[in-house]
Amino acid sequence: MSALYENLRQLITIVDELRDVGLQHYISLPRIAAIGTQSSGKSSLIESIVGMDFLPRGGGVVTRRPLELRLVHLNTQEYSGDQAWAVFDKVGDKKFTNFNEVRQEIERQTDLVAGANKGIVNDPIILTIYATGAPDLTLIDLPGITRVPVKGSDQNEDIEKLTRDMTLHYVKDPRTIVLAVLPANQDMSVSDSLQLARQVDPQGVRSIGVITKIDIMDQGTDAAKMLRGEDVPLRLGYVGVKMRSQADIMENKPIKNALMEEREWFENHRVYGKLPPGMVGTPVLIDKLTNILFKHIRRFLPEIKKEINEKRRSVQDRLDELGQGVPVEVHERVQCMWTLVTDYCEMFKNTIRGKYDRKLQRYMCNLSGNDKGLSGGARVRGIMNDFLVDYTETSITRDMSDDDIEKAIRIHEGDSLPGFPSPDTFEFLALPHLQKLAIPSAECVNNVAAALDVLAQRMAHAVFRRFPKMAEAVLGMTQNIIQEQKDSARSIVDEQVACYIGYLFTNDPEYLTEHGSMEPMYKGQQAQQQKPPPPMEEEKKDPSQAEKIMQQMKDGSRQAYQSVNQTMSSMMNKKGEAQRKQQRYSGPFVQEIRKRLDSYFAITVRNVRDSIPKAVGFYLVRAVQDKLQFELLNELNQPDKLQELLGEPPHIVEERKTLANQLQVLQKASAVLTRDPTLAAIAFEAEDDEQPLPQPKAAASRPMVSSMPQAGAGYPAAASAAPRPAVSTMPAPGAAAPSPAAGMTRPQGAGSLLSGGGAPAAASRVGLFDESPAPMPKRAAPPPNPLFGE
Repeated sequence: MSALYENLRQLITIVDELRDVGLQHYISLPRIAAIGTQSSGKSSLIESIVGMDFLPRGGGVVTRRPLELRLVHLNTQEYSGDQAWAVFDKVGDKKFTNFNEVRQEIERQTDLVAGANKGIVNDPIILTIYATGAPDLTLIDLPGITRVPVKGSDQNEDIEKLTRDMTLHYVKDPRTIVLAVLPANQDMSVSDSLQLARQVDPQGVRSIGVITKIDIMDQGTDAAKMLRGEDVPLRLGYVGVKMRSQADIMENKPIKNALMEEREWFENHRVYGKLPPGMVGTPVLIDKLTNILFKHIRRFLPEIKKEINEKRRSVQDRLDELGQGVPVEVHERVQCMWTLVTDYCEMFKNTIRGKYDRKLQRYMCNLSGNDKGLSGGARVRGIMNDFLVDYTETSITRDMSDDDIEKAIRIHEGDSLPGFPSPDTFEFLALPHLQKLAIPSAECVNNVAAALDVLAQRMAHAVFRRFPKMAEAVLGMTQNIIQEQKDSARSIVDEQVACYIGYLFTNDPEYLTEHGSMEPMYKGQQAQQQKPPPPMEEEKKDPSQAEKIMQQMKDGSRQAYQSVNQTMSSMMNKKGEAQRKQQRYSGPFVQEIRKRLDSYFAITVRNVRDSIPKAVGFYLVRAVQDKLQFELLNELNQPDKLQELLGEPPHIVEERKTLANQLQVLQKASAVLTRDPTLAAIAFEAEDDEQPLPQPKAAASRPMVSSMPQAGAGYPAAASAAPRPAVSTMPAPGAAAPSPAAGMTRPQGAGSLLSGGGAPAAASRVGLFDESPAPMPKRAAPPPNPLFGE
């Protein structure tokens, strides 16, 4: 136990030093927070734990500011007698040996911040008490939850919400142990402290219940069920305490005498005296808090160290990005401007070209999550890839009929000799579709310029974040350069599209081979005219009588059909003659015109998809990259303009100051943790303590025959089965404490739970269905299982 207290003092000292350097403002630290309703006995409980009478007293709301109480146990070998003194954080090194003055100082600091009219403020008072009778703990006494504001005070109507939110602010931290104080004369189901504890700690793994005013319950009632946790169970259980009454406080009864009376009262009580040890008494509560806080700090200390290192790196990176402040000298300003502009231009170029630059990646951390999408180069390439992609899958003659093509041919023949179609027919049919390429080409230029504009905004906000005026100036000049190159590229693109529309020409080998002459058309026509030879006629046989009759009937019906058909064909021939007079071109010729239109349009789209993105990439994207750095440096390299542009906004100055203070706190905290090498050993011991004990193999070697033994049968030895988890958090009255070696293998020759004094365990075992205690025969050992490495 002495080693436990020695290690606890070391850990608590480290945590207190971390609080002294201000680490609690950035990383939560282990602590114990006492919560409860107003007048539930929190302050009296803390005085009983400390062993001193030093907290303010009175009616109504007394605790109006959180009190962070750091208790330091003085070694009795170095300090004789009952020595104690207190030190306030805001007073300096002044020692208060008179604890009445400590009470007055608490009231003075409370009135100084919260006012003298019962106001409540969340600004903790830090008090350190050194005493030979005080344990090593760190407690926080919070203002009680108040439901109704005091009349004529500074308390608002939402005083309940204020006090409840203040309590939640402390206990919602998973590294805070909740000390839920509730009076015994109040129903547990309506306890505010338990309700808040269950809200922030549903599993009850870091909540301890303290039942106060246990001596003023109604006659005939007791708090035994509350102490056992039968109504509202907590993993860490409950502890009942008896504190000084109001008469004892008025008579200034020493707390030491009150603790002796508490022990005698519990021992002589008809109910509480029969309870198992560890459920009542202030010393029991102190031991439980000490043990829990020790394990709590030891558990979270490695995580705290890891968080400190991670936060140091992030703060240092942000400080490196912000720089050392605004330069004063002219050459320093020029150098700063030159560095920022160079970084901006290089980042702009590398983002377009997709080049990875380690030095400039720190700027990307400032970009929001929505901006971290495709880079500028990938976006520009996507625009160029999508250019005219819809035209590659369509045919321009899909909506043209043969009559439309023939009509176009007749229109452009004019009064010339028929049979010689004009080339204007091809241009007349293709030109409306070629003109559709002009608008997408212009949109391609605009979309690429817009992508460059967006990229410039992202880069400017990232690189020139410290200097908003310079960011605005650089962005304005960049947009002007993009606009100039956009206009230049637009004119070039328009000229190229005009060439494709105004002059029809191609050197495409496929087109020249398939459609450069009329030979393919005539070859196809000749292939259609060559009909296959008629099928061989079968040899006719002499018809029978029935077949002759059927043949005569068919000949009669055929003659009637032919007479009607001749009448209809004569009418159709007249109409067909009129159509033949108008039709002058055959079907293959019209189909050849259709194929030439589709082929030429596909060739033109392919060429435009290649040439326009090249022009945009060269005259817009590359031109902006080449001119950007020179134009910016030439325009910004003016001393009078730099003085105005390099002015930092107030929030950047404040951020740098805050980060510098935070980094200093984190460095001090890291020094505190690395100063003592024994911390690593304590953390390693914590990992060993949390590992469960190994289960004996005897439990798996003997099968269970029945879940309930018959009458007269003996129970197996305790070492042959794994220990069952406890159902209740506290042992039942009269139950013996479990042996610490219950889960370990029993030594050879040790007696079982039901055997005689020196009888061996094997001789005391009785079969589940045996009537006599004859020893069971030894079973053959099972063969080794290769899967489990036995």
